Amino acid sequence: MFSVRQVIKDQWFIKEETMLPELSARLTKIVEQKRLKQKLEQDLGAVETELQSTSARFSAFEAQLKKEKVDVEKLERLSLTGLFYSVLGSKEEQLDKERQELLSAQLKYQQTKKQVAFLEQDKNALARQLRELTSVETEYERLLTEKDDLLRRSDQPVARELIELSGQIADHNSQLKEIAEAISAGKVVIAGMDEIIDSLESAEGWGLWDLLGGGLLSTAVKHSRINDARASVIDVQNNMSHFKRELADVQKKIDLKIDIGELASFADFFFDGLIIDWLVQSKIEASLEQSKKAKRMIVQAVKEIEALKKNTQHQRVALHEKQALLIEQA
Repeated sequence: MFSVRQVIKDQWFIKEETMLPELSARLTKIVEQKRLKQKLEQDLGAVETELQSTSARFSAFEAQLKKEKVDVEKLERLSLTGLFYSVLGSKEEQLDKERQELLSAQLKYQQTKKQVAFLEQDKNALARQLRELTSVETEYERLLTEKDDLLRRSDQPVARELIELSGQIADHNSQLKEIAEAISAGKVVIAGMDEIIDSLESAEGWGLWDLLGGGLLSTAVKHSRINDARASVIDVQNNMSHFKRELADVQKKIDLKIDIGELASFADFFFDGLIIDWLVQSKIEASLEQSKKAKRMIVQAVKEIEALKKNTQHQRVALHEKQALLIEQA
């Protein structure tokens, strides 16, 4: 005959067989949400820091733009300064210089203005996602208490192993999500780089035709293609910033050696190379080469992240198989 104690113990084992998988699933989900909350908090902090520095740059460019406008207006009017340069025979040369500086200030002003708007949009989106996860910590602590209670009452070694596996699976799920976001962000940058390269290759071709005496049409088309490239650079710079944040999230948890730090100055190089000397063919070619180099770096980074994704997926499959086997044998 079975003792009362043995019957109670057997009933607990039966109950535990249903409790463990259900608790493991809830733990996996809440740990993923907790990791997501931590990631969002880190991203929000990074965006706020970048927004602060970009806003300061925007204010500086705004002040510079106002100054350059005043300088051009002074020369355009028949003022004492304008008369002075006119007498010396260099008024038009000075006016061209002031207009080029005005164009440079205006383009950089527009560039940073769009950056500020992009970062503010990012900041608001991250804050909104965080508000949806306000109860995660409380639920996590509640499940930890439930887990500890279950482990204290159970004398099955498999219970603790299943709980540990749940945490490992949650970690891999979080990593895969962050990896997928980094890959997606990188591909957006690559698409933008393709647009820049296409525009510059077209500008280069029309520029060569222009040098051979192509006339007003070739000059106009070349200018149009350069303007297309400039517009794309602003978007690429914003998307590059997003990609760098997603890449940093992955590298914080996984030993992944990818350095794209030098791409931070890509937009500055592009604008400095094509603002003042935008008619010079060598400047178009230099910007084109820099754009191709930047694209190669992003493509290589995305390939390395995709390889990491496959490896992490294999590890997660192995964990799920181990978990299923333990549940069957419990």
